[in-house]
Amino acid sequence: MTDKTDIANLDKKWILHPFTPIAEWEQDTPVVIVRGEGSRIVDDRGNSYLDGTSSLWVNLLGHRQPEIDRAIRKQLDRIAHTTFLGLTHEGAVLLAEELAHHAPKGLDRVFYSDNGSTAVEIALKLSWLLRRKDHPGASRFFSLDRAYHGDTLGAVGVGGIERFHSPFLPLAKESLKAPAPDCFRCPLGLIRERCSIDCADVAISAIRQHAPDLAGVILEPRLQAAGGMIVWPEGYLSRVAEAVQGLEIPLILDEVATGFGRTGAFFACQLENVTPDFLCVGKGLTGGYLPLAATLFSDHTYHRLREDPGIIYHGHSYTANPLAVAAARATLRALSDGEYIPAIVRKRNIFSRMERQLKALPQIDNVRSIGLVFAFDIFPDPGRKIPAERNLMTLIEKQAQSRGLIIRPLRNTLYLIPPLSVSDNELSDMGDILLASVRKAFRSG
Repeated sequence: MTDKTDIANLDKKWILHPFTPIAEWEQDTPVVIVRGEGSRIVDDRGNSYLDGTSSLWVNLLGHRQPEIDRAIRKQLDRIAHTTFLGLTHEGAVLLAEELAHHAPKGLDRVFYSDNGSTAVEIALKLSWLLRRKDHPGASRFFSLDRAYHGDTLGAVGVGGIERFHSPFLPLAKESLKAPAPDCFRCPLGLIRERCSIDCADVAISAIRQHAPDLAGVILEPRLQAAGGMIVWPEGYLSRVAEAVQGLEIPLILDEVATGFGRTGAFFACQLENVTPDFLCVGKGLTGGYLPLAATLFSDHTYHRLREDPGIIYHGHSYTANPLAVAAARATLRALSDGEYIPAIVRKRNIFSRMERQLKALPQIDNVRSIGLVFAFDIFPDPGRKIPAERNLMTLIEKQAQSRGLIIRPLRNTLYLIPPLSVSDNELSDMGDILLASVRKAFRSG
């Protein structure tokens, strides 16, 4: 058995990590996580950390959530996996029914996959299969600048984060794009108070102009997370959705990051009563336990696909994995039975206090939040509004880690996305540590 003190060195010998600067990783001392409990994770030296990112936005109800633990153990006594090609199982059928119950009315059919990127790939393919019937030349999608829909090639094509996507665009088909509705960094110079109207008009105009060529429109409703925690102005989603559906172009909403209560509603699109043609979910679906994703669509779409092409040549080896399905069903039960989503209103009072404290620092701007997501931007020279460089953001990240909080900056944006189960005291502690880490970094600089 390998001594735990060797794990960090063996990691550097054998593993390539995602979204991690390779040379820096080789020089750093990795944190080796060995267990978790609620909103905390613990390393091999016994250090405890508040999980400020929900383990990259997947952990919904805390680590070692008893109901999910029991569901997985119970399923292990039956079967761990069976193919979903030509077979089915009870859990997958019941989970589909439960997802349809929570989703906007009319999204009654489910195609399972194993992560958010594949859920998006499926939506893109199905959207194109539908659109080609009446518009054979339609093969391009519309999306937004600074969009992130995953890392498979279809998802890369509709992505809009240059450092993530540009190296691979020669392998993908790039989408038609419009600016993200970011009132703070508006490239169009629009007035903040009219952002939801004017910015929506820009997107709608582009969609109408290219409508015959579009196989679909894909958006992240109300919050573009990886793009910099862009909180949309109210009304933008509903205006664009109405225009898209009026043109009978399939609308895909990517709720992989925003679903299951993160924004204060079960799904973010429900904040504006929008029902898409395709709804993509993942991440928190299993409470952060196991890979599982789903693409939801209408019964009408199902019957159109049944007629032509009649068979969908897309699937995954672990489609509807029974263990992941058991975790997902337990997660949905806990969300339905508990007060996780209603409690967000009370917990947001802590965000209000954090905002007041942060606004006292001249290097902080663009403080924003939605649901249980809180973010702000760092500008070392407040007068020039030049975004903080990576070394400063890394310093803040290390400061937070040394104080017992795991965060992961997005360029010059710092954010908290705690589990919905986070206690008021834990959330308050996260805010205090983050604020202290920022102050310390500026004093050090």
